[in-house]
Amino acid sequence: MAILKGEVTFKVTFEGLGVPIGFGYTSAIIYKECAEQVYASAPWSKFGNKKNPKFKVELIDKFIERN
Repeated sequence: MAILKGEVTFKVTFEGLGVPIGFGYTSAIIYKECAEQVYASAPWSKFGNKKNPKFKVELIDKFIERN
């Protein structure tokens, strides 16, 4: 097994996302939805049926190395 360390940066853009305002957790909903779309975009994801066309997920940068 390889021991790795690194950093991966994704960019998630969205449009037309309906989120209730004023409940104090608006940001949490947005973060959760974005993270869910990153996972749904993975080719091995069993979550692919939840991929939302309102979101665009891009892999911006990656840095991975062995320890």
